[in-house]
Amino acid sequence: MWKEKIVIPVNEDEKCLSFNISKIQCNIPNHFIPRVVLFCLISFLILNIERYMDQTYQGSVMLNNQETAMDDRREITGETGVKRFNQSNIIIPKEMTTESSILTSAKGFDNEVRHVAFLKVHKAASSTAQNIFLRFGWARNLTFVLSSTKRKYVYSNVISSTESLTKSNILPKPNGKHFDILCNHVIYNKAAFEYFLPNDTIYIGIVREPYEQYKSTLNYFHPGYIYRNITGECAASSYIRDPLKYEPQSIFTSWTNNRQSLDFGFPLHLFSKFNTSEVKLILEKLSSEFRLVMISEQMEESIVLMRRYLHWNMKDVVFLDQNVASIKLENRLVRPHDRYFYRKWAKLDYALYEFFLRRLRAQIRDQGPDFDDELMLFKEIRKDTSIFCLNDPKEGEFISINESKWSESFNITWELCQLLMMDEIPFLHKIRERQYGPMDI
Repeated sequence: MWKEKIVIPVNEDEKCLSFNISKIQCNIPNHFIPRVVLFCLISFLILNIERYMDQTYQGSVMLNNQETAMDDRREITGETGVKRFNQSNIIIPKEMTTESSILTSAKGFDNEVRHVAFLKVHKAASSTAQNIFLRFGWARNLTFVLSSTKRKYVYSNVISSTESLTKSNILPKPNGKHFDILCNHVIYNKAAFEYFLPNDTIYIGIVREPYEQYKSTLNYFHPGYIYRNITGECAASSYIRDPLKYEPQSIFTSWTNNRQSLDFGFPLHLFSKFNTSEVKLILEKLSSEFRLVMISEQMEESIVLMRRYLHWNMKDVVFLDQNVASIKLENRLVRPHDRYFYRKWAKLDYALYEFFLRRLRAQIRDQGPDFDDELMLFKEIRKDTSIFCLNDPKEGEFISINESKWSESFNITWELCQLLMMDEIPFLHKIRERQYGPMDI
């Protein structure tokens, strides 16, 4: 703010016009008056604008004591790393206190997509993505396609690893309802999916860099056809140098023979004899059927793009990593140069991955320059959510996320943290009980 005396020096015999505007004093020669009067008026306006901004800032500071701003949320406070709030101490608008508050929105989220088929590919960060669909459907009481298994907590996330949807491997639709969301493991077949799902269903898939997916598979499944049949310090390294020697007879019981392509429904003859032109046609067909195939190495970019395609709120797509193993442990299962041998073996998976990686990059370019702005905001929200949820929040505590160009304001609550961190099988059990009632499941 200007507080100094402003003086235009003149000769002593010249007449001057002197006057004060607030704390600004002008001593002006007469022949300068027309030009300088305008200068002083502008100074007056600047002074008052600054005063108004000072008052506005003070008011916003008071408001932020009740509704946290972005910088406040990132301020370190003790062990938790975020400022916490208790709902008993803060007045929260009614529409912000329920999970269903985003069903109608002045920002255009009332046209959200509710019919989604997510192809859950093994060991491709698909459990992390699945949690998004489980939470979305749970908040709206949508109907899920569920496995017909009757064993509690035992592989209820798998409909089938050998076939697509059938009447025998899924539970029937509840009376008077139709299926809304599919997000459990099953082999993709367009005709089978269309038979059970609404016509306007949006198809979403996910893939992972094949060698990284292979290492994760070794660590998670520890396939018996490798570790029981091969002796030595590094069985997987011996396997990948001559995989046909150890592969099981049925491709459906293999976890290491282009498993991502198997989940996407590639014809079985291509697993024994790769055909470039036929693979290209299949990839183009899949591209026409799937609105988006996410890339697990670019998970945040994929999720932001999915949010735009599905017209969902930012709150719907916030996620925490699920079912993640130690990378160091996975790396102990392989040796240098194994990647080269695996690339020769997993031609289908590499064709699948590289095709949809190029497609994802093209789709992001089509979004325009504000995609990067949304992505940066989403990453900040993810960091704050992780800090809050992973530091033992108490029931009733929450952090607030401000309204943005891409989303309404919302709260990350203790209840939401419980769903974000819930393993998929207990989550599916909750859904199954609500969808079908207390029955022998």
